[in-house]
Amino acid sequence: LDGVVEAVRQTVVSAQVPGAVVAIDVKVGDLVKAGQVLVRIDSRAAEQGVAASEALVQSARATLEVATKEFDRQKQLFEKNYTSQAALDRAEAQFKATQAQVSAQLAQAGAARAQSGFFVVKAPYSGVVSEVPVAVGDMAMPGRALLTIYDPAALRVTAAVPQTDIARLASNKPIRIQFPGLFADRQWVAPVRVSLLPTADPGTHTAQIRLDLPATADYVTPGTFA
Repeated sequence: LDGVVEAVRQTVVSAQVPGAVVAIDVKVGDLVKAGQVLVRIDSRAAEQGVAASEALVQSARATLEVATKEFDRQKQLFEKNYTSQAALDRAEAQFKATQAQVSAQLAQAGAARAQSGFFVVKAPYSGVVSEVPVAVGDMAMPGRALLTIYDPAALRVTAAVPQTDIARLASNKPIRIQFPGLFADRQWVAPVRVSLLPTADPGTHTAQIRLDLPATADYVTPGTFA
């Protein structure tokens, strides 16, 4: 049977925010580690938004400090019968409103900081970069592919099995994989797991078989003939 190597875990990495690509830190074929920076997107506007949000937080905290002192002063005056219940209630309402404003500004600042982190695209796991379809200066958009990576330690061979051979493959007899063209010590591999999908293609009357390769077979790449 003719088969092809494919990655069990392959990811098309895209942006979550729009912006111009200002740096691409990897190229096709590079090995990357989980969390490694892959692409940087222009984040100047987002950084200004973070700075503005933090300034609003500082302003709200200053207002809260004033409202807290006024509320404490009104409580002391009320205990000595120097002020009315209405004045105390107004001070308490102002204090609580300012507290809520600080909480809202803190939440907004946190959201702005989280948003700014989206302008640095990092590797979701350790793997190999297989495609980089963008260049510096291109516009990144949510959902647009920036690059593709795959895990070289999780590869498999897939092949279409004719209906007449399905029973033979399901008989638990040993299956071997050959990679023609490789050196003799790398040509033959035994799969670590065999999965025969339970559905058949009604057009070709074939079923797909998946043969998981051992981690030591990382010398083959997706697309290799088997």
